[in-house]
Amino acid sequence: MSNLKITDLKPTQAQKRDFSDMDITLKRDGTLIYFKNGELESPRCNRSERFKHILNILKENNSPECYGELYIEGGNVFDVSRRENWNKAKFMPIDLEDTQLSYSERQAVLKKLVEEISSESITELQKFKDFDEGWNYVKENDSEGLVIRNNSNWFKVKALKEVKIEIAEHEPSKEKGTFILKDGNRVSGTSKEFVRKFHELKAQNKIPIAEIEYPFLTKNGSYFQPRLRRIETIENLKWN
Repeated sequence: MSNLKITDLKPTQAQKRDFSDMDITLKRDGTLIYFKNGELESPRCNRSERFKHILNILKENNSPECYGELYIEGGNVFDVSRRENWNKAKFMPIDLEDTQLSYSERQAVLKKLVEEISSESITELQKFKDFDEGWNYVKENDSEGLVIRNNSNWFKVKALKEVKIEIAEHEPSKEKGTFILKDGNRVSGTSKEFVRKFHELKAQNKIPIAEIEYPFLTKNGSYFQPRLRRIETIENLKWN
């Protein structure tokens, strides 16, 4: 896998950058899979049996070792894990394991491979001419975000939703603990400063409000990978 460090950018940061010498591609909401030694491997375990249709296509076409995103069209990472969706999974190659080639050479190999395979189960990276075109597509299609790469840099820009909600209580632990939200969801205390702020507001008989960002709601209404941005009172938060 590329040894480039992935840097997260906020959309407002990305809009100020020049990406004219970089590939701007759609980020699929799936799971990372490696095709290596004739097997499909996730970072956790072997997935060859689960996604055998993908494995067979790659082996039959003498695919070089590569890694990419395994996803369900229109779904998210949880949909990939559901047994009834395994045979619907698609594989989007992202890069080769052979880093002796330059980035552009590796991408040319993958582009040719996908074209020669010509299967709806193996998909090409969806590219955009510039950031604005890509970001408009993400917003219009409720997609996960964008990946921006060249031989030297690798950026990720995710589309996150936001919620402001009352914190019902704090569940302590050895360090930061967990905040229990008014809707029953839970979010990590994140920092001792947030915990201090919560107790300070409660002591003043004020209602602590959590401002949270998250990628999507799960089917049971939970915030997926929520991140606590700040805790404030209603008066000090800007409500949209």
